[in-house]
Amino acid sequence: MRGPRGLSPGGEGKGMGFLRSFRLELEALSPVHVGTGEAYPAYAYVPDFAKKEVHLLDPGALLLALPEARKRQYLEKVAQGPKAAQEVLRYLYEEGQLPREAVLRTLPASSAFLETVRSATEEAALEYRPLPSSPLGPYLPGSSVKGSLRTAWLFHVLMERGQVAEWDQKAKVWRLRAWRERDGEVLIHPSRNPGLSENQDFEGAVLGYARKGRRGLDLYQDPFRAVRLSDSGPTPTFLNRIGVFHPTKDTSGMVLLAETFRRDTRFVLTLRYHEGLGQRGGVSMPIPPEALARALRDYYGRVAEWEKRLAEDYGLKKALEVYEALSERLKDPGVFPLRVGFGSGRLALRLALLLPENHPEGQEPKTRKTVGARNPQDGYPLGWMVGRLQALS
Repeated sequence: MRGPRGLSPGGEGKGMGFLRSFRLELEALSPVHVGTGEAYPAYAYVPDFAKKEVHLLDPGALLLALPEARKRQYLEKVAQGPKAAQEVLRYLYEEGQLPREAVLRTLPASSAFLETVRSATEEAALEYRPLPSSPLGPYLPGSSVKGSLRTAWLFHVLMERGQVAEWDQKAKVWRLRAWRERDGEVLIHPSRNPGLSENQDFEGAVLGYARKGRRGLDLYQDPFRAVRLSDSGPTPTFLNRIGVFHPTKDTSGMVLLAETFRRDTRFVLTLRYHEGLGQRGGVSMPIPPEALARALRDYYGRVAEWEKRLAEDYGLKKALEVYEALSERLKDPGVFPLRVGFGSGRLALRLALLLPENHPEGQEPKTRKTVGARNPQDGYPLGWMVGRLQALS
């Protein structure tokens, strides 16, 4: 089998302690957005362009507080569309007629976000996507970080075992076989258009919790059942503009407004590893945190090198700043990279480094999502972080 190998699963942490706890420190090297499936509509926020901030509103409280004439005006404009709704809210705000009790909170906003709102056409939706939030404020979900850990571990297991995963189209199951020299760099052979079910079955086959001899998954054997991650604490955020970079096409109309964590934001989560589950057959395999950190360095280090080449080819200066900062931080052997949230890949099958070159998911992507700039070429890539694990006594 080719390439450098990481640690064998189970090669570290052989003590029989049931629970090991770690402090997981993360730092964002580029803006991060984690979706919630929700959208904040244009009639529920108003920007202050001079202060570069946005007031988030409670439309119900706003309607209760407005005089009858202003209430009718507001509702008429909302019915006309997002741009008209923004215009009436701006008028009320500039005239000092926006009730304070209708303002839920105020967030800073990037120049790119504000300019997108200011110059919007009648067709623009002008809704923005919020981050997950509790009554204390926005936070980074442990589940999103855990998804990034899982992707790196899938890569690690395939590389370490020297296995190739092939989708059996007739039987609708994944089959694992030994790597052969003619396979080269290709370790995954999915269908042409893999869906969610195929992706879930792929994870089950590679991580050893697919039911033997029949379809379906034994979720109690999923090894990540032994890995628990807390959410971060409440964290300051920033309203931003996400665009799409294409080397030859005009993508200026492909815009998404979103709440993001800023670059250099630091997070602290708690990782708990139930060591006994892996050692006593409670799950399909152990995932020692030390080996997991090595898997993250290997997988996301390769992904960053892959992306860096495109940034060099097309002069994406802000993106290169991120990859260079990442390279510098990885000189510390205790640090690992990871990619979290929106823009980091839809399914775990997007282990594109291991797919055939002629597979749609194995080819160099034609576009890149970038954030924080009116011109997508000048934006940052999304979701890059560095992390460090520290054992808690």
